[in-house]
Amino acid sequence: MEDREINKGHSENYFGDYRDFWWNKAFLDMTAKRLDLGRHSNMLDVGCGNGHWTRTLAPYLKPGTQITAVDSDPRWYTENIELEHFLVSTGKTFSLLEGDAQELPFPNDSFDLVTCQTVLIHVPYPAKAIQEMKRVLKPGGTLLCVEPNNIVQSLIKTSLTKNDSIEETLDHIKYRLIIEKGKRKMGRGDNSLGDLLPGMFAEEGLRDIEVRLSDKAIAMYPPYDNEEQLATLKQWMKGSSWKSNTQKDIDFFSAAGEEFMPFYFEYQEKYARNDEHVMGALQREQYHAAGGSLMYLVSCTK
Repeated sequence: MEDREINKGHSENYFGDYRDFWWNKAFLDMTAKRLDLGRHSNMLDVGCGNGHWTRTLAPYLKPGTQITAVDSDPRWYTENIELEHFLVSTGKTFSLLEGDAQELPFPNDSFDLVTCQTVLIHVPYPAKAIQEMKRVLKPGGTLLCVEPNNIVQSLIKTSLTKNDSIEETLDHIKYRLIIEKGKRKMGRGDNSLGDLLPGMFAEEGLRDIEVRLSDKAIAMYPPYDNEEQLATLKQWMKGSSWKSNTQKDIDFFSAAGEEFMPFYFEYQEKYARNDEHVMGALQREQYHAAGGSLMYLVSCTK
């Protein structure tokens, strides 16, 4: 198990089937129309991972569009036959290359559309990545970045937390804030960077900045039998699916500062059985939540 975890590509634990349910088609249709994505003839997907965002946007681009996808992880830039076949079947040409978001391997003014999804939250210097995406974007082209605020998940109420005390809620928020602080100090990115994107675009002199919020929520309620609920349950049942054997919460706490370590151990002791309580409630069909999130789509023009 540990070897498989170590050999996984970056963010592979995030790439379950549930990601196919991240977006409402009607929302994507409206966004693509308002941004006139169909006018672009070549696109760069930065930090493509397994190609989820590439696949999502491809139908909105004109036939014959050249799509280029880059990633810095060999697991993702080496080969993706399934994605290539899909894009060819929709009349697109496709190339998959090695590339670092903070140092893209392309000349200036190369692409009509440059985009990324949940990438900037992971890079050490997101401003540098934005500068690079701007550099390779043609004048008049569209930059479209999709990034979340993840800290808000600590405030989402569920059937299990609805009666939590103020102190318990503050514990959960504090825990996530310390992890985010440690992650930033380790150069691993900012989990809630989405809040800052419009201002970062403005600092780079990008224009026509527009901000949208995804209208998608995966509501969980018994009997958990629709496709998106089943895909989400499958993800949850992996257990600690947002973590890896190579990076744990304690590492982020340590990076945040030694003064936070007593709280880490207090929290672990106090809430050690939280995952068990959630799984038990699901099995008894007593868990429910609206499943909201905060995902920004920030677009602009060069």
